[in-house]
Amino acid sequence: MKPELSPIDHVWPVLPLPSRSVAGASQAKQSTRSAERAHGEPRRGAALTTVRLVRHCPSDAASTFAAWVEPAVAGQWLFATAGRPMVCARVDARIGGCYCLTEQRGTRIIEHRGEYIDVVPTRRLAFTLSTPDLDGETLIAVDFEPRPRGCTLTVTHTSVRTGDVGRARQRWLGMLYGLVEMLDLVEVRPHRNDCND
Repeated sequence: MKPELSPIDHVWPVLPLPSRSVAGASQAKQSTRSAERAHGEPRRGAALTTVRLVRHCPSDAASTFAAWVEPAVAGQWLFATAGRPMVCARVDARIGGCYCLTEQRGTRIIEHRGEYIDVVPTRRLAFTLSTPDLDGETLIAVDFEPRPRGCTLTVTHTSVRTGDVGRARQRWLGMLYGLVEMLDLVEVRPHRNDCND
C-alpha cells in the first residue's frame, strides 16, 4: 500500500501569489523582455516550434492531475531534478491563477512561473511558462486521457525556440519520469486550497 502524502508532509514557505493588477502585467512584460535580452537574442522573428510527448501513467487521471496542482507533490518533480529539488512551490490552479516553483542553483534563485489559462479537473491543464531555461514565455497544455489501467498523459509545449527543442524535450522526459516515479511512491489526493479551511 502506498503511503498517503498530504500537503502538510512537506513544509513549503507560504508566499503571496503575484498580483493580477495592471502593474503586475507590466512587470511580467518587463520580465519577459529582460529574459529575452539575457539570452542575447530578441524573441521576435525567432523560429518557434512545438514539443509534444505522450506518456502512459499507471495512476488514474485524478491522481495524475492532482500531482500537477498539489504544491507539495508538484514541487518534488515539476521542473525539479534529483540534484535540484524545488525550495518553494506555490500553486493556484484555477483559470487566471498563478504558479511559481523556485529552485536554488548554487547561489542563484531560479523561478519557473506562469498563469493557468485552462483548468478542467482530471482532464486538462494549460498554462504559460516563463523560465530562464527557455527563451521567452511559452505555453504548455497537458491532457489527461483515462484508460482502463491508468491514464495517457499528453504534454504539448508550444512557442519553443528551435534552438531550445532538444533541451525542452530532455527536460520533459526527465520530469515525466519523475512524475511516474512520484506517483508510484505516494498516493496523491486532491484537497481544497481555501483560506477558510
